[in-house]
Amino acid sequence: MITVLEAAACWGGVVQSSVDHGCVLEHGPDSLIRSKPAGMALIHDLGLDSEVQDTETVARSALVARGDRLIPIPPGLYLLAPGRWWPFAWSPLVSWPGKLRMALDLVLPRRPADAPEESLGAFVRRRLGREALERIAQPLVSGIYTADPERLSLSATMPQFPEMERTHRSLLLAMRARARGDAAHANASGPRYGLFASLRGGLGRLIDRLIERLAGCDLRLGVAATALRRDGDVWRISLDAGGSVDADAVALALPAPAAAELIATSDRALADDLRAIPYAGVATINLAFARSQVGSLPTAAGFVVPAVEHRATIACTFASAKYAGRAPPELVLLRAFIGGALHPQALDRDDPALVAAVLADLRALLPITGDPVFSRVHRWPGAMAQYVIGHRERVARIRAAEAALPGLALVGNGYEGVGIPDLAAQAEAAAGRLAAGGIHRAGSAGTDPGG
Repeated sequence: MITVLEAAACWGGVVQSSVDHGCVLEHGPDSLIRSKPAGMALIHDLGLDSEVQDTETVARSALVARGDRLIPIPPGLYLLAPGRWWPFAWSPLVSWPGKLRMALDLVLPRRPADAPEESLGAFVRRRLGREALERIAQPLVSGIYTADPERLSLSATMPQFPEMERTHRSLLLAMRARARGDAAHANASGPRYGLFASLRGGLGRLIDRLIERLAGCDLRLGVAATALRRDGDVWRISLDAGGSVDADAVALALPAPAAAELIATSDRALADDLRAIPYAGVATINLAFARSQVGSLPTAAGFVVPAVEHRATIACTFASAKYAGRAPPELVLLRAFIGGALHPQALDRDDPALVAAVLADLRALLPITGDPVFSRVHRWPGAMAQYVIGHRERVARIRAAEAALPGLALVGNGYEGVGIPDLAAQAEAAAGRLAAGGIHRAGSAGTDPGG
């Protein structure tokens, strides 16, 4: 018998969807990436292939805020640097002095192979300069990790870029070669939205179908695990409501600090490593406007806001343009984000204050008048794992300690990836390891809020 314990009042962590005024609201993530196969394999296994949605073709680019303008990301620019020079040269995204500093990358030497691990911020500043970091890398990477680039481990999050430096010496030359070798990269503008997919009715459908497939299991909502210890050949899970569950194997699908509290009595060093993984909080704010309130929106999936702009909003998705059927014809649905590692105090405000701050930004950047028909705030404190310097080494120690504890698996966005496909791959690997150990009874504590 498989027992699943979930402390929250609903399944799925941050993967939640709802319908309001005919609008499909994503409370957390709205997409998964096709290039990582585990996510699409999960959709196929659940029989949801016919429900897959691609991003609309008119929404496969992004914008970056600069002052009160939204500037298109020029074709060929990928996260940190351009692969096509002329479109970037004429873009106002970076000043001419900033572009000249970026061009120095063409003559700068490689970093020594034995140099210490480098943060994303240090790497971009060294190769391309401060303005490239502030106006390109930080806002685009923040859309994935909501991270502080000065602490974000480049090797743990984007190892392709130090590899480009190693093989080509110049990041710009490497990007140009990459674009020449792949036509899709040549015209990409920021995130490759053509690789993103969702489900009709929202990604919450994924959780609903998973729960349907678990019919016959012991599913317990609103029940938290408070302690975990090895008792002979079984794991004993203590429950907040009293009593316990015994299991031959346990999968802890929790944020790393929460997993640390459960595992501390069994392995204090493992618990210390789990606690050392930092997390940031974020809030999503869905806002619907009457179409008459909104002028002509830019042709894009949305925009990101550099931290140097000192706005409350860190990004905004044009939700009703990104995926078909997300709002009735008479409404325009937008989804804004607040918080992240660079704005740790942002979520201290109450919901009306968060909505007011987002509205001030949207009115400055978009042709919007009046108040929204409705707004909905969803808060996710401590949901976004931060892959700081030393993350790969820490995860290697965590996995070694996990392997030494029979019948234990750790799954979550604090280890080897923050997206739904990453977590699906971890879950498949964990299930395989536990099954190979000869499970008769199994327990699972929690659903990780990442992805």
